[in-house]
Amino acid sequence: MQDGSKRRARLILIVGVLLAVFAGVGTFVYASGAQTPTAPVIPTTPVVVAAREIPPKTTITQADLKVVEFNLDSKPQSALADQKDVIGKVTTTPISTGEPVLLTKLNDGKNSFVVMPLDQIGPDGAPKPTAPFFRAFSITVPDAEAVGGNVQPGDIVDLMISMSFDPSKFYDRLRPAQTSDTSTKIILEKVIILARAGAVYVIRGDTDTAERLAYLQGAGARLTFLLRAPKDERAANTGGKTGPGVIADFRIKVPEKVPAPAPQ
Repeated sequence: MQDGSKRRARLILIVGVLLAVFAGVGTFVYASGAQTPTAPVIPTTPVVVAAREIPPKTTITQADLKVVEFNLDSKPQSALADQKDVIGKVTTTPISTGEPVLLTKLNDGKNSFVVMPLDQIGPDGAPKPTAPFFRAFSITVPDAEAVGGNVQPGDIVDLMISMSFDPSKFYDRLRPAQTSDTSTKIILEKVIILARAGAVYVIRGDTDTAERLAYLQGAGARLTFLLRAPKDERAANTGGKTGPGVIADFRIKVPEKVPAPAPQ
């Protein structure tokens, strides 16, 4: 009986020790957890940034952009979250890689212009191999020849020239009917006005067109804008006009010499 009592006593002692150990471990774990602060959750928001260097006067494409998460507190006030609000707009200043795309650095294209149209730009931002050699250049058109000065950036016009033409200056042999006269012709259609400064207008054209216009202006041709109605895509297909044609079209009376009266 005495041995049984000793065994029970030792068992009770062991159980008590184990309970004490478990209690100590639990207390330590609880205390450790209470002393470790939970990391705060920092709120973020999507921001459109430049995926690469974007020069000024660049029409922004999908390849120029990416969206990253910004800390809500550090987000610039005019930053954009949706790429759709940026694509197609024109940069007014350079934007560095990773820099937020701000409204203050964009233009809707009406008060700024790009040399290469968006549909001629490849995914890498460079002109497509098939793109024409477009250039932006200026021509001078007085208000009297520019719809009274009412032509504005974004308008679409046809360009007409009028110049004094002397066939003998250009041809060795003339036909009997050829003579010096004023000749008028619509030479360009659906020209977009990119910018304007007084009577100086910026337009876009390929290099050959730029050379031809420079020659005509140097030769003294008078340039006239014909303002198109919105969405009027029709081609005029005119043949040009000079004296005999105009006289015939409008049935202008041709002066004739009157025979001298017979002497009395």
